[in-house]
Amino acid sequence: MAEEKNEKLCDAVDCDGNCEACEGEKINSEGIDAEKLTHEELLALYKSQRDLVDAMVNENEQLIKEQEELKKKVEKGNEYLDQLAMIKRDFENYKRRTNAAKDNSKEEGKILVIERILPILDVFDRAKESLKGKPELEPFAMIERQFLKVLGEVGLEEIEVLNTEFDPSTSYAIAKAEAGEENKNKIIEVLSKGYKLGDKIVKYAQVKVGC
Repeated sequence: MAEEKNEKLCDAVDCDGNCEACEGEKINSEGIDAEKLTHEELLALYKSQRDLVDAMVNENEQLIKEQEELKKKVEKGNEYLDQLAMIKRDFENYKRRTNAAKDNSKEEGKILVIERILPILDVFDRAKESLKGKPELEPFAMIERQFLKVLGEVGLEEIEVLNTEFDPSTSYAIAKAEAGEENKNKIIEVLSKGYKLGDKIVKYAQVKVGC
């Protein structure tokens, strides 16, 4: 008679269908009649069930341990992400401060050069007044135009104040003169031109105000 082949009921690779796990699964599927089992069979059943419970407990503990380790790794990853975000914010702030300082330095350097050139323009204005109608006027006027062209290219503008209401934020009143009621508190003469670079006053106009 051919030997009956037992059906494998567990997941073990080297099981031939007769291991304790298979026996336990077979008993569970067929049902247990404890009255028909011998003492040795009851002990074997107890042992197989106890081993099964122990294996499940061990597996559960391992899963809990792996979950805790995974949680720690996630928390560590989040910590690294927070540090990275902080470094990024610090770098962006540093870049903004550096760019602002660079722009300020460039603007301050530009203003310093302009402030040293503007007195030369005043000299040209006085020269034009004294040379008015003379042949020597044109060379002075030509040089002045060159100066104004270069200064205009870097953003310098003359403050137009003649015949406007006197404004101490753009002009210095260094003289007053009777000029009629309609010119009261108006600028009737510009004694020295004023200039601005953007919104910044580089040189206040020196003016005569009507009274």
